[in-house]
Amino acid sequence: MGIFSKEHAKVIEWSPAWSCGAPCPQVFSDGHNAYLIYYTDEDNGSLAIAIFSACHSFRFGIVNDEASSGHPLIRRGLSVYNAHIIENSSWIEELKNIHKVHPQYSSKNWEGYMHYLLFFHDEIFEVVAKNYKIERSELPLKELAIEVATRLNS
Repeated sequence: MGIFSKEHAKVIEWSPAWSCGAPCPQVFSDGHNAYLIYYTDEDNGSLAIAIFSACHSFRFGIVNDEASSGHPLIRRGLSVYNAHIIENSSWIEELKNIHKVHPQYSSKNWEGYMHYLLFFHDEIFEVVAKNYKIERSELPLKELAIEVATRLNS
């Protein structure tokens, strides 16, 4: 049995949590950082931004809650409407293998990367990054999107 057989999802604390009904997540990225905006259930639908720094890759969409039973990690700890760290990530292993052809490849370059998976109502957001932080915002969605685009282009 290889490393992939040990892959599993571990639920992590995430605050503020997103709205279970209509989080309306939006993703912005510049290739180094990824910003994820979503609605919370706090204060009549305020917004939060999760900022993933040293972001290597992300994917968005994949499956909704009604098709969650088809996800390969559903019997390995994956839980709808929760945030997770994917331990022994096959995606990180896949990325490492792709990059091994680079003349300056070093496994040390991959130290500290984590695979995060956030399971929303209608989609999943996955990201391979080193760090994240979450900020609350009082701005309306359109203004917050402009703020994020400004941060990415500063």
